[in-house]
Amino acid sequence: MQEITAILSRLSIAVQFAVVMCLFSYFMLLGRMVKLREVRLWMIAWLADAIALAAVFVHAFADMPPFGHRITLALYLAGKLLFAVLIVAGARNHLRPGIAPRVSPTGLVVGVVVWSIVLGFALPNLWQAQLAESALVGAIFLVGGTVVLRNPRSRVSRWLGWAMLFEAAVFVYAAVLLVPALWGDNSGFVYLTYSSFVDAGAELMLALACIAVIADRREQQLQYANRELLESQERLSRLVDTDPLTNLSNRRAMRRALDSAVEIGGVIIFIDINHFKDVNDLFGHSVGDETLQRLAKLITEQFRPEDHVIRWGGDEFLVIAPGMDQGNARARVAAIRESLRRPQQGTPAFSIAAGIAEIFPGGDATAALEEADRRMYAEKRSR
Repeated sequence: MQEITAILSRLSIAVQFAVVMCLFSYFMLLGRMVKLREVRLWMIAWLADAIALAAVFVHAFADMPPFGHRITLALYLAGKLLFAVLIVAGARNHLRPGIAPRVSPTGLVVGVVVWSIVLGFALPNLWQAQLAESALVGAIFLVGGTVVLRNPRSRVSRWLGWAMLFEAAVFVYAAVLLVPALWGDNSGFVYLTYSSFVDAGAELMLALACIAVIADRREQQLQYANRELLESQERLSRLVDTDPLTNLSNRRAMRRALDSAVEIGGVIIFIDINHFKDVNDLFGHSVGDETLQRLAKLITEQFRPEDHVIRWGGDEFLVIAPGMDQGNARARVAAIRESLRRPQQGTPAFSIAAGIAEIFPGGDATAALEEADRRMYAEKRSR
């Protein structure tokens, strides 16, 4: 019976060690691809867990002097405690990335070393050290899991919280079974024979939860990057399609505007400043720029928000007004002409030539555009 128990104990530790080494290898590879702090913390956590399990195996089955057993016991205690602390630290970084930890790495290492030496060398029995270790590790996972469930980063984060609570339950259960040994009842020791099977299952569940939150975090990062890219493309498109002097659309936006007018009909108006070269020659190019800005503002104010006002180039402007008739368009152009008769905003009075052509629903937008341009030049020559 004792031989079967020993084989079962070795097998359970070997299974748990194999699982933990696979998890460490996976997180080590993952850390090279995913540059997240929690991935690095969890990779070190699984390495610490593997060291703890190796120390348990040597402590339980190797023939060593008492001092050697004490060293392997201290290694187990340090590895298991570091495993719990780093898992919780990674979860904290997942919830609040970029926030500096409250405990420095140096302070953490010193605390783990002191705890391991005290329990490994001061307590007379192995089970007493395991009782204290299980209680502490269980409490760490309990606090960590509770914090994650109360402040989840996303719905996936809750999986990590529940996995940490399950891990806490495993350690607390082990501590509870060892408590009766304080008054001589060793019945709980039977559980330690196969407890590594349970530990392996709990740690596998914990690792899967860690992987799930990493994938969720990466997805969030990709979504944010995609939004940034789309917004950058939109800003670039606006920049490319906008005239920097007047803030009107430029000729690149004309095709979309024409398509909207062809669907329901409308009018096209070409507007040109008469003798614009004289304005530049007499008053300077800065006044010429202000003259263009003044006309752009007047056109925008006189036409509707759904109309498309485009700086065609130089001192020429184009208005595409879907659903508008020629009479309405002439009245708006007349109002612009009236406003330009008086000097304003540091610009001289000036006049414009305008050509208006109608687009019929489903008609030829290019022909209407050419007709408006021809009429505008005809009016310009007549003046």
